[in-house]
Formats: sequence, C-alpha cells, structure tokens
Amino acid sequence: MMKVERNVGFFGLGFGVGSGKFRHKLRGALVLWAACLGLSLATPARAQEAAPASRPDSVPAARDIRDLAVRGIYLQQLTVRDPKRLRYLIDNALRVGFNTMVVDLWGRSAEYAAGIKTIQNAGLAYVPRITLFPDGGTPAQINDRGILEKRWRLVEYALSLGASDIQLDYIRFSSRNAESPENADKILEVVRFFRQRIEQRGARLQIDVFGETSYGPSLRIGQDMRRFAPHLDAVCPMLYPSHFEPYKETALTPYKTVHGALMALQRQTKANPLPIYAYIESFNYRYPMSDAERTEYFEAQVQAVLDSGAQGFYIWSVGNHYDIPFNSLARRARERSEGAPPVEMAAGASTGIKAAILPFGPPPPR
Repeated sequence: MMKVERNVGFFGLGFGVGSGKFRHKLRGALVLWAACLGLSLATPARAQEAAPASRPDSVPAARDIRDLAVRGIYLQQLTVRDPKRLRYLIDNALRVGFNTMVVDLWGRSAEYAAGIKTIQNAGLAYVPRITLFPDGGTPAQINDRGILEKRWRLVEYALSLGASDIQLDYIRFSSRNAESPENADKILEVVRFFRQRIEQRGARLQIDVFGETSYGPSLRIGQDMRRFAPHLDAVCPMLYPSHFEPYKETALTPYKTVHGALMALQRQTKANPLPIYAYIESFNYRYPMSDAERTEYFEAQVQAVLDSGAQGFYIWSVGNHYDIPFNSLARRARERSEGAPPVEMAAGASTGIKAAILPFGPPPPR
C-alpha cells in the first residue's frame, strides 16, 4: 500500500518531489527575473497565507470535533485481523469521539469479515479503502476494463459486509505520466464507472485525491476537482504538511498548510459543493519531534479542519499508531467539560517545531 504524495509546487499547481533540482534552478531564474521587474515570487505557503483565512459566514465562530460528520482513523487490513489490537483501537477511538474506521480491502477472508463485524458492533462506521491503480496507473491500465471489474468485485464484497460508503484511492495516473488535459477525461470515466454502480446499490462514493488538486487540476495524474465534484458524494484530499513542497515551509506550518488547501478546494467546488473529509497525519517525517511537538503538530491540523468548515477528517498513520491523537482528543474533551475556552489559532501559526531537518529519504508509505 505504498502511497507517496508529491504535492504543491509553484503557485500551488504541483511539481513532483523528484523534480527538485529542476525546480530549484527554475525558481532561481524566476526569482532573478522577478527581481528585475520589481515583483515577488509566491511560494505555495505564501499563496496559502495570501488566501482568505476567515471562516465562511455559515460556519460557527467556534467549532468542536463533535460538530464534524466524520471523525475517523485508517487501519491496515492486517490490523483488523488482529483481534487484540483491533479492540484496543476501537475502545480508544470510542473514548475520544471517533465514529469511523477506514480499512484497507485487498481481498476476502473470514478474519477480515470478523474484524469488520467487530467494528460495526461497536457502533463505528466501516469505510473500505480500495486501491484502484497501485502507485498510479499507466494509460493501458487506466483503459483496462478487466482491472475495473476486478476492483468492482472488491466493492461488492465491501457492500456485502455492510459498507454504505466506498473510498477509492489511487484513482489517478502515475505521477511519472506525461501531462495532458485528456488525463482527467480518462479518470473521470473511471469515476463514472464506479459511481453509477455504487449509487445503484444505494451506497456513496468518496475518493482520495492529491493535496495539490485543492488548488487546481493536475494534468499529470488526471485529477480535476471542478470536473469530478458533480460525480462524487465526498472527497478526501490528502493534506499532509510534511508531503507538500516546499516542505521546509509547509512541514513547519501545519495549520496554514491544511487550512489554505481546504479553503482553496471549497472555492474550486463552489459550483458543486460536496462534503470534504481531509486526510491529516499524526507524524512529520521531515523533522524529528518529541511527543509534545507531535501533539501540537496534530492539533494544529485538527483546528485547521474545524476552522475551514470541512465536514470531517481521517487520520493517516501507516503503522496505525494513534496514541498521540487519542491522548490529544481526550485532553480536549476534558477541557471542554471543564469549560475551558476553545482553541484559537492564527492562519499563519507555526507549531514551533525545531528546524533540525532529517536526512532526506523516500517518503513513508501512503
């Protein structure tokens, strides 16, 4: 389940992590050119800072996670086949107010079905996460009806287990694919293929999209939210601050990164508004952090979701380690019961994470 997000590039429109040398040289040339003209060159972080950070009029001045329709965590398929560990996660999720578990689905098994039943019996919603094209598809794979039918059989299995929402991931071209306006046409056909069948079964479709598509379409991977929105029941943008570029800015300003992307996505889909369930992260792989810093990093992202007016969030942890989110939300609940004032954070707020950059390496699985 390798999933690496290569997010926002210049002006929020996206270049891959692998194009760093090219991006550095290009940016240097553009900065020099802009300086000669007396202009300034915006970075994605500055673009987010410049974007309106005020709450929409329809959003209350103070919100709590209880106001969100969806509050979930992600689980690997192996995790739900481990009864002891699954029970630990369920008990703690319920304790702090989660209502959903997104669970990988790669194949049928009695152990998987039993784990899903345990989740549902606890009163939690089961949302299967089905990967369509691992690491993104090639043109041949995107056009392969056999692959779509194979994935549909997984959807049918999930529906038979009681799922009412289906989450499709890697519904895109590979990030190594050539740019073309036609890429979004091909992915939209895939979206329609599944939406029609899922809707006929009385269920809802949500898809995961790269964070860069919050700011505009990606011609390389073929994700275009203005075009996709009318054909979806919800969208799940992957807004991991440590995966955006330039990460030296975004990884240190999680609130601004998540909030800016959510506001941009809402502006993009204004003609066809739909529920937004943001994927946020419980770790920052770019910088070493203490537990206290990780807590602050996580809480900044949650507050960004609340302030943006989004309808929910999912927490991503590849190893399904959620003690820091559990403890953080338990503390918020205690403060709420004791009448403490709600957390307020400025749009440009930083977590104060130490800028001791880890040696660069491949991003974690996602």
